[in-house]
Amino acid sequence: MTMLVLRQLAGRVLVAVPLLLAVTFGTFLLLFAVGDPASAMAGDSATAEEIEQIRVDNGFDRPAVVQYADWLGQVLRGDLGESIQNRGTVSHLVGQHLPPTLQLSAMAMGIAIVVTLVAGVAIGLRPGGWLDRITQGISLLGLAVPNFLVGLALILVFTIWIPLFPSGGYREASEVGLVASLEYLVLPALALALSLMCLQTRTFRASLLTEYRQDYVRTARMKGVPERRVFLRHVARNAAAPLVTVIGLEVGVLITGALLVEVVFAVPGIGSLTIDSVRGQDFPVVQTLVALFGAIILFANLLADLVALWLNPVSRSKA
Repeated sequence: MTMLVLRQLAGRVLVAVPLLLAVTFGTFLLLFAVGDPASAMAGDSATAEEIEQIRVDNGFDRPAVVQYADWLGQVLRGDLGESIQNRGTVSHLVGQHLPPTLQLSAMAMGIAIVVTLVAGVAIGLRPGGWLDRITQGISLLGLAVPNFLVGLALILVFTIWIPLFPSGGYREASEVGLVASLEYLVLPALALALSLMCLQTRTFRASLLTEYRQDYVRTARMKGVPERRVFLRHVARNAAAPLVTVIGLEVGVLITGALLVEVVFAVPGIGSLTIDSVRGQDFPVVQTLVALFGAIILFANLLADLVALWLNPVSRSKA
């Protein structure tokens, strides 16, 4: 098992590193193709001569490959540069906006996984029952409705009609306490979790039905093993491997969904920072965020593959 995991890890890293470099370099070229950082730094009132001087002073007149190599070298040294829009370090700016996004993402993914496991157990014990049919209908509906529209509906119901939660914003736990701080994230987390848990539930259901058709299930039933034990000890564990893979893939959906959900609920997280930075042509911040998103997605997929490998008995037997 150890050698198989090491081979899997090494292979993924060999693919992930050049892929991350390609993504960041492509973003670097795209940013310079659609905007001019010198003009963004100079402001609207600057003359052409002033803009050109800023371009020369900051090295924006050099080839893109050279500029990217300099940026990459700074990142490897721990220097993410300075924000054009906010006149502060990018690391400090990202550090300010990262905690709300991490809390929101963790809450949304936690809600999705818990609902998926509960629904999966209920469906697995009675496949084809009324709960199974209801779950399929809700899953289709949840995948069809955008996250931001779900967020607006939640605000209408649970803020205006039934005032249970704040309509938006965010307060740190050090200011209002942990419970009050999390109340600001309940509605955006639910809006973000809906599409996640719908896809997870459909994947888990399909995997459960596949496992129920396997020979080992029929053999266990013939031996008189209780149905609950067959499901909990064998079927559910084997069916969880595809679910883990989907959860890893959903990290990208989680990030892109957070961009709109944070704007709808006015959460000062990475999503809001990304949109503001793109609008303001804040190149150092956008470049750093793209690298951060890419690294998170690649790491999440790597971790999901390793967990799925551990859950898969066929792969373990080959180790």
